[in-house]
Amino acid sequence: MARQALGIKRKALKKFVARYSLLVTVFSCLLLSAAYAQDNRKIVLNLDQCIKKAIEVSPEIGEAHYDEEVYKSKKLQADSAVYPQIEVLAITGPSPEAKREYISPSINTSVATTVNGIFGSADVTLIQPVYTFGKISSYREAASSGIKVAKAGVDKKTSEIVLRTKELYYSLLLAKDMRNLVLEVKDELVESIKKTEKQIEIGSPWADEVNLFKLRAFLGEVDKNLNETEKGIALAKDALATSIGLPRGTDFDTDELSLTPEIRIPEDLNNYLKNAVELRPEFIQLKEGLNARNALVDVEKSNYYPHLFVGLKASVAGATNRDKVDNPYIYDSFNHSYGAVFMGLKWSIDFGITEGRVKEAMAEYHKLIEKKKFADEAIPFQVRKAYLDMEEAKKNIVETEKAYKNARKWLVAAVANFDMGIGDAKEVADAAMAYAQMKANNLRSIYNHRMSFANLLYATGMDLKEIR
Repeated sequence: MARQALGIKRKALKKFVARYSLLVTVFSCLLLSAAYAQDNRKIVLNLDQCIKKAIEVSPEIGEAHYDEEVYKSKKLQADSAVYPQIEVLAITGPSPEAKREYISPSINTSVATTVNGIFGSADVTLIQPVYTFGKISSYREAASSGIKVAKAGVDKKTSEIVLRTKELYYSLLLAKDMRNLVLEVKDELVESIKKTEKQIEIGSPWADEVNLFKLRAFLGEVDKNLNETEKGIALAKDALATSIGLPRGTDFDTDELSLTPEIRIPEDLNNYLKNAVELRPEFIQLKEGLNARNALVDVEKSNYYPHLFVGLKASVAGATNRDKVDNPYIYDSFNHSYGAVFMGLKWSIDFGITEGRVKEAMAEYHKLIEKKKFADEAIPFQVRKAYLDMEEAKKNIVETEKAYKNARKWLVAAVANFDMGIGDAKEVADAAMAYAQMKANNLRSIYNHRMSFANLLYATGMDLKEIR
C-alpha cells in the first residue's frame, strides 16, 4: 500500500512539473514576444522632436563646442600671464674632487683631476611681469571675444541643423502627398479601365478597344510616377532618420500625414530686419571678432616698447668630495648656495619685424570690417527675400487650389462622359494629367510656404529662440 501511494504521489508530481514547465515556457515566450514587439515598434516623431534629436547627435555642433573650448584655453593662458612664472632645474652627476688646501695658502696650479664623488644642484628662477604696455590685457580681451565668437559659432551651426531638419521633414511630407496624389489619379484610371473592359466584354456599341489601349498606356506612365514617389519617400525618410541619429533599419515615421500651410501669421518686415541684427549669430561673430582683432593689433604694438619685470634667482649645489669655500670671489658650480632679487627690462629691437606684424594684424582687422559691410547688406537682403517668398507662396496656395479644384471637376466630367460613351479616353487622360499637375503645384506651394517661413526664422536668428 505504501509503495502504491508513493507511486501515485510521484505520478502527480510529474504531472505538476510538466504543467508548470509548460506554463513557464508559455510565459517566457509571451515575455520575449512582448520585448521583441517593444524593440521593433514604430518610432513616430513630430518636427520638434526631430530637431531636438538632430541637435543632440550633430557632429558639426560637437566640433563647434570644441572651438569654444579652444578659446577658453587661450583665455586661461592669458589670465595666467599676470602671475609669476617659476622655473626649476635640478641635476645630478659625477663630481671631480676639490679640497680647500688646493687654494690655501696659495693656489696650486698642478692638481690632477680625480672624479670620485657625485654632486647635486637645484636652480629656481621666478619672473613676475610688472608692466607690458597692454600686451597681457590685450591678449585677455582677445581671448574673451574669441569665446563669444565660438559660442556664436555653436548657435550658427545649431541654426543650420534646425533649417536642414525642417527641409528634410517637409520634403518627406511632400513626397507622401505626391504619392497619395498619384494613387488618386491611378484609382480613377483603373476604374475607367474596368468599366471599358466590361463594356467590351458585353459588346456595348460604344465600347472601343482603342480607348482601352490609351487608358492602359497612361496608366503605365502613372505607375512610373508612383515608383518615383515611393523612391522619394524612401530617400527622404532615410535622410531624416540619419540626420537624427536613428540606427539603420529603424521603423520610423512622422506624426504628420501631409503638408499644411504655415498657420503662424508673419510679423511686420521691419521687425524681422531688427531681429536679424540683434539675434543673427553672424552679427555677433563679426562684432566680437572685430574686438578680438583690434586687441591683437594692440598686442603687436606693445612689442615696440620694453617689458618690465622683477624676479628671484636661487641656486644650491653640493658634492660628496668637495670642500665648501666661503669666498664671494670664488664660485664653485658643484658646491654653493646663493639667492638674489632683481628687476629687469626686456626690449627687442628687430628693425621692421614688429612693424610688419602690426601691419599684418591691422590688415586682418580691416578684412573683417569688409566682411561686416557685406553682412550688413547681404543678411537684410536674405530676410527680405525669405519674406517675399513666403508672401508669394501664400498667394500661390490660393491660386493653385482654385486650379486643381476646377481640374478635378473636369476629370469627374470627363470620366462621366466616357462612362456614358460620349467621351474619349484622351479627354480622361488630359483631365487626369491637368488635375495631377495642378494639385502637385498646390502641394509645392504649401511646401514653399513652410520652407520660406523656416528660411525667414533662420535669416533672423529667431529659430534659436524657438528651441530654447
